[in-house]
Amino acid sequence: MAAVETDDEFLYSLHRAALGNVVEATWGPWDDSTQRGFHDDSFDPNRVIVVLVDGEVAGVIDTHQSSDTALYVSRIEIMPTFQGRGLGTRLMHRLIEDARAADLCVVELDVLQVNVGARRLYERLGFLVVREEAPKQRMRLELWPSPNAGGQPGPSDSVNPSP
Repeated sequence: MAAVETDDEFLYSLHRAALGNVVEATWGPWDDSTQRGFHDDSFDPNRVIVVLVDGEVAGVIDTHQSSDTALYVSRIEIMPTFQGRGLGTRLMHRLIEDARAADLCVVELDVLQVNVGARRLYERLGFLVVREEAPKQRMRLELWPSPNAGGQPGPSDSVNPSP
């Protein structure tokens, strides 16, 4: 379901619950003012989807089209009680399929280097590290080139084999 302005405080607490240990492993003890600033600067209810499982909030996704051919995943956070159940995998599969349906060529994201579980998930899905800027890694999944970008046809395009 789409987020609304009043979800701000809850989504900040979800951020802390989902990534607090990763943030602390990267930058030391949780600094509420720094993390609040990060959240306030990045929270846009027009882009955020609240993920529900059986009516319970399980996580949040924030994506945007960063170019004519790329989808950027700026935030995917899963509540600890829902982690390890394949929800992140299902959500990422859905984002990838949506990107393909929109004729995008690339899905990109940044992940903190210490977030080993997330990095493994992205690698399993085919993402590759394309840039290291400690403490983050930029990861990219190349989809097929978009026909709109003058590339090769994708799986949904019909191709006539040569005789």
